[in-house]
Amino acid sequence: MAIIVNGGGKGKGDFAPCPEYTGRAVCVDITPLKEYETQYGVKAKFKVAFEIELQDNSRNPIQPWVVMTAPMTPSLHEKAGLTKFLKDWFGRKLTEAETSSLDLDSLIGRPANVVIVHEQSQDGSRTFANIKLITPHKTGEALKPSGLWVRLQDRPPRDGEAAQTSGGGGNDASYRRAPAGPPAEAGDLSTTKVHVGQHKGIELRELTEEAIGKLIEHWLPKAKTAQKQTADDKRLVAALEWYQEKFATQAADTDADEIPY
Repeated sequence: MAIIVNGGGKGKGDFAPCPEYTGRAVCVDITPLKEYETQYGVKAKFKVAFEIELQDNSRNPIQPWVVMTAPMTPSLHEKAGLTKFLKDWFGRKLTEAETSSLDLDSLIGRPANVVIVHEQSQDGSRTFANIKLITPHKTGEALKPSGLWVRLQDRPPRDGEAAQTSGGGGNDASYRRAPAGPPAEAGDLSTTKVHVGQHKGIELRELTEEAIGKLIEHWLPKAKTAQKQTADDKRLVAALEWYQEKFATQAADTDADEIPY
């Protein structure tokens, strides 16, 4: 089962993703619940964080890379993403006792073997590190936590930010918040009208993600490099850049195993 994680993205203002990797890992965090918008409404979700043996030389002090799973709902329904993930990790079906009550914090310190690969965002602007496979650690010495990771629930908010009541904060590059809305001074960018192509005169919010994606891919690069921009051009560029960032963040936070409960 492919578990998509937020290992960071490569682009303006982003941190480099965790390198591709196959080997030992150990759980070091279960993040606080945080609300996410899904096709089934708002869901409270969490992530599982794993340390691996590779060292992140960009940190001071140098410490092991940490990757996180996609947001998962705390449900042990037989078809839930968390249940499938734990089955792969444990290498067996969950026991009756585990499915009736499982203390997620008890997973911290549990070893695993993982395969991490790189994948691109839909628009190709970002690279993400994904846990392609997780299996139980069976032979040899298990990896142990380094002790350098500070749980998100124990971190103070960053400067200028209020503490989050339903999710983890802190300055971890591998933890991505849900997309923020447009700047207040810019108004609602989703109401920007398209003034070019087949969707001329239609507000962006009325278009499908595919249609907006095509504008981002084909029109936006040319418009940004044009020597002359009209007022309509500038408004559409700003709106499409906001959507581009929103789509990239949503792609990082998507739980492919989401089901209604």
